[in-house]
Amino acid sequence: MSLARTHRRLTILMAGAGLLAFAGGAGFELLAGLLGAAGLALAFIWCPGPKVAARLERAWVPLALVFVGRALVHVFVIQDDIVVPVVDLLLLLLCAEALRAEDAENEPRAYALSFALILAATAYRPGVVFAVAFTLYVVFGTLAMIVGNLRAQMATHPGAKLAVDRRTVSAGVLIAVATLLISGVIFLAFPRVSRGWAARGAPPVRSVAGFSDQVSLGGHGSRIYPNPQIVLRVEFEGDQAPSPARLYWRGRSFDRFDGVRWYRSRNPPPAVGNREWYRNRWAGPEVEYRVYATRLGSRVLFALHPLVDVTVQSAIYPFVDNVGDYGYGGSGAPTYTARSMSGRPPPEALRAAEFRSVPGGQLYLQLPRDVEPRVLRLADSLTSAAPTPYDKVLELESWFREEFSYTRDLPGSAREATLEHFLFERRAGHCEYFSTALAVMLRALGIPSREVNGFLGGQWSEFGQYLAVTQNEAHSWVEVWFPGLGWVPFDPTPASGSNLRATQSWLWPGRFLMDGLQYRWSRWILDYSIDNQTGILDRLSGVGPNEEGLEDLGPRIIRWLRIPAILAVLAGLGLALMRLPGIGGAGRIGPESRIYLRLREGYERKYPPLRGTPPLEFSRSIREAGWPGANDVDRIVGRYLEVRFGGRTLPPAELSRMKASLRAARRGLRQT
Repeated sequence: MSLARTHRRLTILMAGAGLLAFAGGAGFELLAGLLGAAGLALAFIWCPGPKVAARLERAWVPLALVFVGRALVHVFVIQDDIVVPVVDLLLLLLCAEALRAEDAENEPRAYALSFALILAATAYRPGVVFAVAFTLYVVFGTLAMIVGNLRAQMATHPGAKLAVDRRTVSAGVLIAVATLLISGVIFLAFPRVSRGWAARGAPPVRSVAGFSDQVSLGGHGSRIYPNPQIVLRVEFEGDQAPSPARLYWRGRSFDRFDGVRWYRSRNPPPAVGNREWYRNRWAGPEVEYRVYATRLGSRVLFALHPLVDVTVQSAIYPFVDNVGDYGYGGSGAPTYTARSMSGRPPPEALRAAEFRSVPGGQLYLQLPRDVEPRVLRLADSLTSAAPTPYDKVLELESWFREEFSYTRDLPGSAREATLEHFLFERRAGHCEYFSTALAVMLRALGIPSREVNGFLGGQWSEFGQYLAVTQNEAHSWVEVWFPGLGWVPFDPTPASGSNLRATQSWLWPGRFLMDGLQYRWSRWILDYSIDNQTGILDRLSGVGPNEEGLEDLGPRIIRWLRIPAILAVLAGLGLALMRLPGIGGAGRIGPESRIYLRLREGYERKYPPLRGTPPLEFSRSIREAGWPGANDVDRIVGRYLEVRFGGRTLPPAELSRMKASLRAARRGLRQT
């Protein structure tokens, strides 16, 4: 295969890597993506002759004008995403460049167009596919530039014998590896900043499953994607392990709802169930378990409700606030042993509860100002036949479970992301819609309730004999206040919500690996920020906050000096690579080449027309013009070409004669 054909195919592979990178970031219109891929594949196996290429050239121009007009329509008429029609134009131009004649010198345009696809992909939220495509792009790009350089030298020195030796191949590999390493170091040193605008298809809020400090109904235009990060590993004492489907790992409660988002009041009045109520009036024995938790952004101790005792085994200290939520302070990952009641109060006790006192006054009866009256009427009509508050809760809970469906697809627009649209039109949603609807309707009936989030269930590891709870198990439910019994959980989300989590467990090793890669890519690449960078540096240096939340001055200074240290290492790596044989600097040029270049430098300073001439023309011009040192020039140029393009190695004696010829030629120049 000729160098021209090899270079052409490497350039097409670069374009294919750019196409794959954009597909991994934003996706494609099916027709445009298939046509672009087909055009590149055709160019890879077929090279048109000059006449056919000229005919194709006449067809590309009107097609490009059509694509430009389409892009303008998207900007000024439809007013939607401009990047995709522009990328379609890029694909057309790439196919046009790939289907040119073999002798067409269009490498810079092909390089620029394929790189533009890589840049376009970064405007979205590129996934793991982008990482693979970028690596391929660097590899193919490095090889294409090496082969392109050899092709240019062949054109400059026709008839010369070029040899791709081990040094050239090693240099290409080192350049590719160095490019990837330097990209990684720059990534660590300079974290991402917010673009301030939503990417194509990206939801206004994060749409990855997981525990959060807030519960909001505002997400739309996407779906909730899996997140297999393990956050809790739970070991049960003896044979006490209950069914995962009944394990509600309580995290945090919320008391106020503004119609879109739940949040906690700044200083809520006490609303804690008496621990002795839970021990004496709830059914079932106490269950003991040990939790190995991952540090999250929220300092929450997750436990089964009701928690009656906790003992820590790591450098943390637990506390309970005045609404019954458990948190912790200190450093380190939470490890603790907890004891909880395994059952609920009997139905007779729940029906007999008298609602004479409500904790927090009207706090747990608060409703948003703009709640529609039809929501209140719906709650009243569904529970009018229920004799007690407990029966009203059961009526609403069963109504949601039977009449609605669970989905992780978010509403299509902000107008649809409302409680009213969920109740009266869509009748499908994720757990936060169900828990919010139940809490609001219970409050409308005068029954104190609150929103709670945490995790539901888990997946049992037979190998490790522990329960693994992942971010996929993040869940929201409702707690209802029953005087004399405390806060009792109710879950209106249909069973299909938990079944979805359960049906994924059979792919445990493979699914967790692939989903884990995608999640970590999203967390550490797409959402990488200065906070993430600080956390990485903290772990590298072993520096962490003490129990008072402060840091020692010395470790803090060391931590922030790491960024310039990384840059210094980066610069040193670049300098070292430039001195490797075959890459650049003095290490790349052999003694024969240095003699030749010094010869040219002297003659070109005296005779500027010689600049840029090939070696053979350089020596011929000196001889024909009668300039001094022509014989010495011929000798140096001949030996240089033998070494540079003939693969010959000069013995020391011949190298010494080249140096003597250089001195003689320069003496002649000085005497002129």
